[in-house]
Amino acid sequence: MQIVEGFTIDDDLIEFFCPKCGFRLGIPRFMVEQFEEDNIFEGKNPSVPPEPYCQKCPGILKPVSYTGIRGVHFKFEE
Repeated sequence: MQIVEGFTIDDDLIEFFCPKCGFRLGIPRFMVEQFEEDNIFEGKNPSVPPEPYCQKCPGILKPVSYTGIRGVHFKFEE
């Protein structure tokens, strides 16, 4: 798993994966929560997880396991 530049494995990371290419990325929790807040601002359904774009292909990253700020648990497996 790669980690967003400037952070380490010791930070509170949420693991994401790309179902299209298999890329894995650790993203700090505060950034993931910001993605989720953007979803709220855009009026998206609470069942829509934070989904940043993949850095390796045109796919969308999915959280492996994450409980969001609205209490919804998202879990995706390859």
